[in-house]
Amino acid sequence: AVEDPTPPPAPTNVRVEDGVLRWEATADLESGLAGFEITRDGQLHAELKGSNPFGRPLFQNLQYSDTPPQPLRRMELRIDDVDGVGVEWRVIAVNTVGAKSE
Repeated sequence: AVEDPTPPPAPTNVRVEDGVLRWEATADLESGLAGFEITRDGQLHAELKGSNPFGRPLFQNLQYSDTPPQPLRRMELRIDDVDGVGVEWRVIAVNTVGAKSE
């Protein structure tokens, strides 16, 4: 097996709406998305990880083809401070071989 050194696509449209951090992400077709790391002002705040019945930690729920089944899981995280003015939130995609997006 050849490991894929390519990082997954970076999440886009990161935003806070009514105390919920939301974002969009493209599936990593080579290795599959394992999940996301959420940082607040540069510090790890939360990790969202996926799972599937085959033992690989997949967030995008790939099966035995390259096409993720629909609908994709909602990409959101409830956060405590709804006013968060001046807080920098980042969402980092992590694939199943541990490569991280920009």
